[in-house]
Amino acid sequence: MLKIIQNDITDLCRVMSTVIGVNIEIVDVALTRIAGTGIYSNQVGEQIGPASGIYQKVFDGAGTIYVDNPGQHPACQGCLALNDCPELLNLCTPIELDGQILGVIGLICFEPEEKLRVAQKKEVFWELIGQLAQTIARRVQAELSSEKARQTLDALLEIANFGSHGVVIVSRQGSISYINQAAAAELNLGQKPIGLPIQFRDTGNNLAGMAEYEVKVNGQDRVVFGNLKTLRSSDPIFHLALVTEPMPRLSDILSQVGSSVDSPGGLQAIVGASEELAKLKAKVLRIASTSSTVLITGESGTGKEMFARAIHAESPRFDKPFVAINCGAIPDELLESELFGYVRGAFTGASQTGRMGKFELANGGVIFLDEISSMSLYLQVKLLRVLQEKTFSRLGSNRLITVDVRVIAASNDDLLKMIDERRFRGDLFFRLNVIPLELPPLRQRLGDIPVLAEYFLDRYCRRFGKPPARLTPGILKTFLAYHWPGNVREFENCIEYMVNLHEGGPLNESLVPANIRVATMAAKETRADLTTVSPSTPPENEVVALERLEREAICGALARFGHTTTGKKEAARALGIGLATLYRRLRHLGLSNSKVAN
Repeated sequence: MLKIIQNDITDLCRVMSTVIGVNIEIVDVALTRIAGTGIYSNQVGEQIGPASGIYQKVFDGAGTIYVDNPGQHPACQGCLALNDCPELLNLCTPIELDGQILGVIGLICFEPEEKLRVAQKKEVFWELIGQLAQTIARRVQAELSSEKARQTLDALLEIANFGSHGVVIVSRQGSISYINQAAAAELNLGQKPIGLPIQFRDTGNNLAGMAEYEVKVNGQDRVVFGNLKTLRSSDPIFHLALVTEPMPRLSDILSQVGSSVDSPGGLQAIVGASEELAKLKAKVLRIASTSSTVLITGESGTGKEMFARAIHAESPRFDKPFVAINCGAIPDELLESELFGYVRGAFTGASQTGRMGKFELANGGVIFLDEISSMSLYLQVKLLRVLQEKTFSRLGSNRLITVDVRVIAASNDDLLKMIDERRFRGDLFFRLNVIPLELPPLRQRLGDIPVLAEYFLDRYCRRFGKPPARLTPGILKTFLAYHWPGNVREFENCIEYMVNLHEGGPLNESLVPANIRVATMAAKETRADLTTVSPSTPPENEVVALERLEREAICGALARFGHTTTGKKEAARALGIGLATLYRRLRHLGLSNSKVAN
């Protein structure tokens, strides 16, 4: 039982021995040396063996024994070390608690001058050793009471369903008086954390009703989320209580930050049956298990965030946060603080409590940086450093924060062209483009249109309480003929529009948005004009005029992309000319009177 306060006993023996100039030894009921000074200081933990005669008599109920004539004193009779005893004097007394002897404390003299000093003040040393024994007994009693209180607290916390939370109880002296396994694991503490000094600092950041604390303990710094309360207890060992949030729940909270909680994720959320889509899904499965950065490119509306979520859902990080941020939707001056966070007073208008950044929130999981091309060159440099070193500092702070985050970026711009124009850093591009994932536009995977149509029809009929509806062959033919510049997003909006107007019965083509019907009719007429303007294959040896070839190329491009402004931009890009040049050539060729308004 004395072992539970062995460190305290060792310190007490060392101090008292220095003060009185006499060696002290303490043994427990197993005759194991718990503490010792002088020649016995290196024998702590050993059994005293043959030299146990006097102590054994104390355990047998002899009370305090004073031996100043070793070998001749009656208490020495029967001791196996009788002829080899180095001691000149031994004053020993029992350490008792509630009538039970816990151990023996002895004052031991090895030198004549020590023996003389004790002999001259025998009564003083007799009183002193008795007080030491009582002090140790009271300390054991206090520790037993504390241990009982800790066991009671364990039971209460288990009953109160706090088992998954980390709990740390701190004494008025600022040391740990209780800690459960969850908190010990979170703070990376060993088997004996009781008594360690611990300090808390509220950083001022808050998340879902929890405060962020920097915890200093055992020579290391940790950051935890939870609540620190002052306990209303007269017991000095129960002064403060820190209850930390378990990481699984914290991850659930963080995974909802920066993105819609009902956003779909996983490959099952990506609908389609085309060969192109099947290849993309297979690639997602191959790359999901790594932590390399991914750059997703493709036109607006092709589903870049859905593929980012699929990579996250199929990866080992599936149960960690997925944090999405649109770099183009946040002003440059605010984007840095959104990404990396800030401390209180970091800049004018900053929250007085500070704020965590998206990188910190995504720790352990995935951060999705959409429209990465809109990021300023200054932030591109900082992002590159985070990708390379996995560390950053909040604005206004010098404390480095280490994160384990997989970065997935997306852009619908030509980043290589932006590099040539010095609007995007080449080193960042190659750091992001470790795994490229290019999404084809909807017009290049027409096989997905029937499947997507059925999927969106079912979704919006259920959502709006409409009866089930199906596409007619005529509507599906219209969909397949349209070039869908807005891709899947535009297609979904089209279906939602039609379901809103649907009043029951079969869907008819009048429900298709007017711009889609007009564009497909114009495309049909253009193709008809092409068949009358020129044969598909000129006669052998015939030299075709350049103007005729130009007319065919322009009409073919417009037939593919449509006569809308967006369609003409795409047609000009495909022809390798500027939009202004396309308009000039249309006027020159007499094709400017398009049936579709610009």
